Amino acid sequence: MANGDDAVSSTVKRKTIDKPQLPWRPFKDRPAGIWIDETAQRIKETAEPERIESLFRNQIPKDAKFRTLKHLITIDGKKRPKGDNAPCPMCTPNRFLTGSLVWFPDLQFCAFIGNCCANDDVLAEAEKERKWRERRDDEETYLLASLPLVGPKLTLLESLKPVALEAVRSYRKIRTGVPLVHDQLRKIKQEYGGQLTLTQIIRDEANQNDDYFGPAGFKGRGKDAVETRDHTFGSFTGHIAVIKDYDPLKELETMHRKLLAIAAHGSEDEALNSIVKMTENERHIAVVILKDVDETINKFRARLMDLASFYTRENAANFNAFFTSELYYKVEFDNIRGQPRLTFKRGSSTYELHRGSWANKLDFSWPT
Repeated sequence: MANGDDAVSSTVKRKTIDKPQLPWRPFKDRPAGIWIDETAQRIKETAEPERIESLFRNQIPKDAKFRTLKHLITIDGKKRPKGDNAPCPMCTPNRFLTGSLVWFPDLQFCAFIGNCCANDDVLAEAEKERKWRERRDDEETYLLASLPLVGPKLTLLESLKPVALEAVRSYRKIRTGVPLVHDQLRKIKQEYGGQLTLTQIIRDEANQNDDYFGPAGFKGRGKDAVETRDHTFGSFTGHIAVIKDYDPLKELETMHRKLLAIAAHGSEDEALNSIVKMTENERHIAVVILKDVDETINKFRARLMDLASFYTRENAANFNAFFTSELYYKVEFDNIRGQPRLTFKRGSSTYELHRGSWANKLDFSWPT
């Protein structure tokens, strides 16, 4: 044992020289998980950690460094013979009911101690190490469960490309086919949250005879007073259809590229074996990427479903009422071979917006 270890051990002996030493089990290395779980369970069941012979139950210096094995174990005081608290080997008898199972690497033993019994700097170091170990264990457990699913996820993303491509075409037909409608709906989404609203100027001191219908925001200048009234024509669904740029195919490609980076080790077995070789930073990045892709695929599906909801009979009716007053469009709804279609008519011009069959392919199962 090193000189420092001898000094600490001597301290333990000096503080307990006037009372007999209780036996304990030495732990040169950190105990195995099975022993930790069994001991923690025994502490809860018996509520008498001072009777567990594998634990160190003699006096321990408050400045002895330890590592937390099981945090916050609560024992039932009603199970204790005298109804008192459990003794803490770092301070006093009758001390606590909630403590931690810890390992002292320098002293080579384990003990059950109160959560506030050691020196502040010792507690801070132990807590930092506990959080680091918990994060590492959680990340490794997550990777062991998630890495075998990378291959199936890549296969599914590949199968969704035709769906995304068809959805992009549908969206771009809205944006380029009826650009005035697309622009007006985008402004309504931004300013009114999707409520189809027109503002009527009912009194303008600059022009008493003016009876103007127009977008909100047209106000008098200078000292001119303007009185307005809003008219609403319902709301519309499918807001994703009117954003400035929407590209689900690009979203798919981004997810695909991220998963390929995780699976770059080769086969799934090789990827699993690579976990133990990862640095802490590599392991953390892998977890972040996998969780990000899981969140993104849900958003990908939700946005496609939102785009599909643009092509409804209710939207057509509300659009017809609104755009007849605003842009002089007549809007109709039809089902063509089981697929919805919106038709915009203005004068002699007609433009049809077909949703397409892509919207029927969104009930896919993401591997989890």
